Amino acid sequence: MRNRRDLLCRRRLQLLERLGLNGGWLRELSDYYRGLTIQEFWVRYTLGRMDAATLWERKPRSSEADYRSFYAETDYFVLRQMYYHRNDCYHWIARTLYRAGRQGDFCEYGCGVAPITAWLRRPFPAWRYTLVDLPTPMLEFARWRFRTSPNVEFAEPGFGADLPLRHGYDVITCLDVLEHVVNPLQVVRHVVEHLKPGGTLYANFIEAPGGENLAESVAQRAETIAFLNDTLEAVVPLRVEDSDEVNAQYVKPRR
Repeated sequence: MRNRRDLLCRRRLQLLERLGLNGGWLRELSDYYRGLTIQEFWVRYTLGRMDAATLWERKPRSSEADYRSFYAETDYFVLRQMYYHRNDCYHWIARTLYRAGRQGDFCEYGCGVAPITAWLRRPFPAWRYTLVDLPTPMLEFARWRFRTSPNVEFAEPGFGADLPLRHGYDVITCLDVLEHVVNPLQVVRHVVEHLKPGGTLYANFIEAPGGENLAESVAQRAETIAFLNDTLEAVVPLRVEDSDEVNAQYVKPRR
């Protein structure tokens, strides 16, 4: 999915980082954590990573509530996502917004710290953005980083079928999400229902049983991918046999 422009953009940011000129991610964290330095970041990041590695096993996790609480029990994922996405470029998604027009509706479903929205808002200030995620420190950070942005709204999924979207979207991203939910087929049906005719969905579904995937998500993976391929027009499809991460692109038929 990512094109040559994204590769060049990432290399440019990496070069600026080596020159000490790409520290926006750290400035945001420093503002949020009231003066966090790079040295303090690495201490918190390293300790948080070690703590998160054992967090899952510290108590029984057998229900949706148990799974969801995992991400609410540490702010390590705020640090991890801000660092991991620090050089990301999203021209591959931006080109779809360009085609849709100067204004539109975008949803980052399973947003975490909302790296895609943070990147898109500069070239597309007139678009309306909906950020969806569980009530965790990552969503708290996203609320903070867009606290002065009236065109950014937030929604939280409830349990089971209590899903949050209420209107239609021109573009929806659902990336690194489906393997973490107990009901991926339900989530995908909900997302597709709220995609406007002619709208674009970007989605992936990582195949990592016993690792990234919940057992419940593994059980529904084939059916979820089949639903996408049967319901939408695939520009880049997901396939059950793909074990590597594939960022698929689908368009909702206008008929």
